[in-house]
Amino acid sequence: MSSYFELLLRFDPNGLRDAAKSWRGLSSSVREADIRHRSQVNGPLRHMKWSGKDAEYAFSTLERTEQILEIVRVESAAVALALDTVADRMYQAQTNLRNAVHRAEEWGLSIASDGTVNLPVQSYADQHDADGQADRKALVTLRGEAQERVNKALTDAREASDKGDLALSRLDADILTRPRVFGAAAETARDVRDVEKDLGLTSPYIPENTDPQKSADWWKSLTPEQQAGYLALHPDQVGQLDGLPSTVRDEANRLVLEQQLDELKSGDARGSGLTFEEYNKREGALRELKERLDQQDGESAEKQLFLLGLDAKGDGKAIVALGNPDTADHTAVMVPGTGTTLASMPGQITRVTALQDSAIDAGHGNKNVSVISWLGYDAPEIPPESLGVMGTGRANDGAEAMRRFTTGTRVAQGDHHSHLTVIGHSYGTTAVGAAAAGGQGLGADDIVAIASPGMTVTEAEKLHIDPSHFWVGAADDDNIRKVAGLTLGDDPMFEGFGGNNIQIDTSGHSGYWDENSQSLANQGRIIAGQPPNTVPKEAEVDPNVAPGI
Repeated sequence: MSSYFELLLRFDPNGLRDAAKSWRGLSSSVREADIRHRSQVNGPLRHMKWSGKDAEYAFSTLERTEQILEIVRVESAAVALALDTVADRMYQAQTNLRNAVHRAEEWGLSIASDGTVNLPVQSYADQHDADGQADRKALVTLRGEAQERVNKALTDAREASDKGDLALSRLDADILTRPRVFGAAAETARDVRDVEKDLGLTSPYIPENTDPQKSADWWKSLTPEQQAGYLALHPDQVGQLDGLPSTVRDEANRLVLEQQLDELKSGDARGSGLTFEEYNKREGALRELKERLDQQDGESAEKQLFLLGLDAKGDGKAIVALGNPDTADHTAVMVPGTGTTLASMPGQITRVTALQDSAIDAGHGNKNVSVISWLGYDAPEIPPESLGVMGTGRANDGAEAMRRFTTGTRVAQGDHHSHLTVIGHSYGTTAVGAAAAGGQGLGADDIVAIASPGMTVTEAEKLHIDPSHFWVGAADDDNIRKVAGLTLGDDPMFEGFGGNNIQIDTSGHSGYWDENSQSLANQGRIIAGQPPNTVPKEAEVDPNVAPGI
């Protein structure tokens, strides 16, 4: 039986590397199959509004199919990582062993088949010669050094093999045959983290989400195989990076959505810190979002949804684009206001759909339009907690994230410069104002404030935009008018603020997206780069002058 020493000398890392390549190929093939399944099978069937018991059974089966594909994809990528890591470490140990052997031979030492370093036979004369004794003593020292090198190489090889064995033992190959088990996708995500830990790998370099251009450059520097590996093994980090292509962020965040939803569906709340009510609320919000995404997977390109951000903690945050902003001729970012949570996202998608349709009509259908619902900040609650809606704290806290997102949108577009409009509604206008006023602004071509209580500033010029491209509107009976200008900045409807007031013909605080309304049409015109219908700015009332005098 060959010793570890002989096995390591003969080790061929190409066997493991070829196996890793095959596993990566499987992961890639399954990834493509999953995308096709969503766009050509599940999506179209959901779009047809198929219902009934047969539909329920079919959709459950389709969902199970997608779960299997996702698990196989992630675990295959993890297997490839483990095999490549072991191959590299074994090859390094082999190289170190061969170097030790060559060094020992250079010193006149021999190595047995079991890795034992031996001294040469000493002659009778040398045994009784002072110089010979000194040389022998030096050689003994060198023998000890050579043995240490050999032992270290063998130990490193065994450690690499053992860690690889432990890592691979965590991955389960029975997903294709075992009955449906909720929590399997989430378990796979945990397995990946454990695999990296078992292998002793440091966290892979992924840029902090601070500079969209640096994030984009990092992504472009990766090979397709590396990109696929990061997507499969670290989707939670990749999906949050502003500046990456929308298709990449969507793919990563959908995988995160599936894993988080699967963990919640398993009913395992251990360590979550959630109450039973909070647990069910979060599960319901994620489920509604997934169903809305699934429904539009079979739509035409301009109606495709892209999940650009997801954070289920607390009330939850999400960023969803209707149409690809990377290739759109006109892009709008819609920032919602008070009371908006992750659970509100399906309703927000309905609003951005109305805005997109209106913008397409305004442009006579000649241009591509993408509208994004950006809930990337913690919107105040209803009723307001800690008077959050009365102050600018929530807006200021989300300002940098909003600036980073619009900058990342530009970066992802590259040389294709889309006309960018940022629209805020209610407290969302306060968030837009705080973001636009800080740093270098939002880089928007137009800013729209709908039903604004104030934008943290006293005039449009402080929003880093030409006031002629600032638009504001509110319904006469919108209660927001009663508090506008009190605590969140000056009322942008008034003449002294600057900009333009657009025609509003709807009622209340939520009617601005009513079908066939001028309120909606004017927002669509601005998104499409067309002039909206305007009305004169309001004159401020002098509080020192009594009415009628």
